[in-house]
Amino acid sequence: MKKALLVVSSGTDDAAALEKNLGALERALARAFPDRTFRRAFTSSYVRRALRRRRGVAVDGVVEALTALRMEEYEDVLVQPTYLENGEEMEALRREAQFYQKQFPRFSVGRPLLTTIDDYLALADAVIAGLPALDDSEALVLVGLGTERHMDPTYACLDYVFRDKGYQNLLVGALEGYPGVPEILNRLAAAWNVRRVYLMPLMVAAEPAACNDLAGKDEDSWANQLRRHYFEVVPLLQGLGENRQIPALFVAHAREALQTHPGWQDL
Repeated sequence: MKKALLVVSSGTDDAAALEKNLGALERALARAFPDRTFRRAFTSSYVRRALRRRRGVAVDGVVEALTALRMEEYEDVLVQPTYLENGEEMEALRREAQFYQKQFPRFSVGRPLLTTIDDYLALADAVIAGLPALDDSEALVLVGLGTERHMDPTYACLDYVFRDKGYQNLLVGALEGYPGVPEILNRLAAAWNVRRVYLMPLMVAAEPAACNDLAGKDEDSWANQLRRHYFEVVPLLQGLGENRQIPALFVAHAREALQTHPGWQDL
């Protein structure tokens, strides 16, 4: 039986983010399933065009990748997204995956990083393990992309997980939606002794555009808004893919998908 592993990401045309973040996840997944042919798919058409134009690299979208696997007569396909949460991208992947479910004898789709409460706890542990110790005058703010299209509880939920674990100086916000800069500033102001704030993207890949919103020179960047409130700001611009424990979480989700075949229906 021909087996394939298709790793689906939003994609990036930034060489560093591709190598250090998405590349790290892809390599971990490929090592975990050596009996499967590895394939990559990027959902962003902008990224795919940019890669082809700037670097001469061709990457399939999800439909193109699955169609190719069907034409090549693969019978067992495991699809693992590298998404952070069950957002719009995962909804789009579900729609595309549903069409292909009956075209392969075996077809499984893994969960994104944050789905169950155990996922939140595992991510919190991974983040905590990868950080230096913070003293009472320091705080770390993790900032995700977020969305303004609908209410997204992901970031507020993860924030509460850190609090329940006793880490009052680990805060979670979102570039769009809730919690935003005003809520983070209120939390920091309540901790009257905090003087230094570390800013880190809560993103699988540290995209340059998002990092610019987080810590760029623009007066509305999170870093400059915090500085105007007299905090010393230290950007830590690395994606979650650089955390050594994160790839293992995606591998665990992929293994679970194989055990609960077809998997995607229950996401």
